Amino acid sequence: MKKLLFLLTILLTMSSMAQTYYPFPDSNAQWNIHMLQMGWPPVEENYSIIISGDTLINGLLYQKLSIVNPVWYKGAIRQDSINRKVFIIPPAALTEELLYDFTMQVGDTVQGYIETYHARDVVESIDTVLVGNNYRKRWKINSGYNIYFIEGIGSTYGLVEPSPGTIVDAPDFSISCFRQNNITIYPDTVSSCELITSVKPVEAQNDQLKMYPNPSHGSITIEFDKSMNIKEIRLTDLPGKIILEQQTGGRTKMEITNLQNGLYILTVIDKDNYLTNKKIIID
Repeated sequence: MKKLLFLLTILLTMSSMAQTYYPFPDSNAQWNIHMLQMGWPPVEENYSIIISGDTLINGLLYQKLSIVNPVWYKGAIRQDSINRKVFIIPPAALTEELLYDFTMQVGDTVQGYIETYHARDVVESIDTVLVGNNYRKRWKINSGYNIYFIEGIGSTYGLVEPSPGTIVDAPDFSISCFRQNNITIYPDTVSSCELITSVKPVEAQNDQLKMYPNPSHGSITIEFDKSMNIKEIRLTDLPGKIILEQQTGGRTKMEITNLQNGLYILTVIDKDNYLTNKKIIID
């Protein structure tokens, strides 16, 4: 009898979890985005997207998405919580398109604004990820660029950026953190999510910051100009999990002998909480 009650409790809990839906935010939300375009020199940007107010379009209420600085309108979104879908009216457009469908099943082809003529993504898997204190559903739609749709957050590929599909060497967008109601809730490895209010010249950063050797298998040396005022250095894997983290005030060496081979992201953080990221290969 006890075993039966125990199994019944588990089934009820699983059923409750399956029915929980986390709607898309309609106010007080911030996504910090990192973009990296490999090449020489590499092009790199960090910026914040916020919900910048409401607007009425064709008699329906939408929320405006905007990059903070420089101010750049990214479109207006509307959610249908009952059908678990989010729609967008892109900049300079008059009609809405499907942005996210949070009812997709494994094997479904992704539809809507995210999918351009060169992207025909298919839902590869569905699981959950910790967001704040709860696990939310997520859909993996692209292995090449590690793109997920996360319930209540959106696409990890820059929120509203079209999917690159199978294009090689497309810009690499990612959500470095997400904050709602002034609380950072994603990913769980990040404790703060400062609003990025300015973009520093990438060329100057690349001149001032040096990292070698790359590829590496023993240690990484990081050198930077004192004017950058670097306070912290992190090494993360591609999903964003922090592998190594250390405070610094000058030239720094990171030991990586015990790490598995693969691609990692080295992040340096200055006193203004501005992030600069570089890819590094450990072999």
